[in-house]
Amino acid sequence: MSILKGILHHWNKTTQSYDTIHPETEVSQVTDWNQGIVNTLASTGLSSLVNVLSSDSLLALLIKKVFDAMGVKYSLGQNGYVCFGSFYGGLIIQWGYNNGTNFSSGEKEISISFPITFLTMAVTASAVHHKYASKSSNDLIEIKSLSTDSMKLSIRDAKDVNTPVSTYCYWFAIGI
Repeated sequence: MSILKGILHHWNKTTQSYDTIHPETEVSQVTDWNQGIVNTLASTGLSSLVNVLSSDSLLALLIKKVFDAMGVKYSLGQNGYVCFGSFYGGLIIQWGYNNGTNFSSGEKEISISFPITFLTMAVTASAVHHKYASKSSNDLIEIKSLSTDSMKLSIRDAKDVNTPVSTYCYWFAIGI
């Protein structure tokens, strides 16, 4: 059995001669089929899929039913959560933004309530200062306590405890 390999010739205006192109190794010179398909799907299919899922269409209702059957729940927003349900062992990821008040001096604690309560336990949490709301680059945030429905943060200035401290921060928590 023999395999016929094709060779294409392409006229090169610069050198005024034919270039030999081997399709099996120089596919990108022969066609943009792969990239063209990806670009077309991304520009047309993705936007229509988002529109369908955000509507009351039959497909959106079907996907919602599948998520409900698996126990997946979500609330997407500035303060939100994703519950992955029993499919992922009850994993819950929550996030939010605290736009609290400035403290006048020293180390202070603030309490942040989660959008939903963890069913078993909160495993970990983290918080970072909002880049433009913080008056000092020395502000430190420490998680003092973590429960199924809230966490307490200690926010202080690392260099001067009498400097006002901003409580504007982004946070996230992971639990089950």
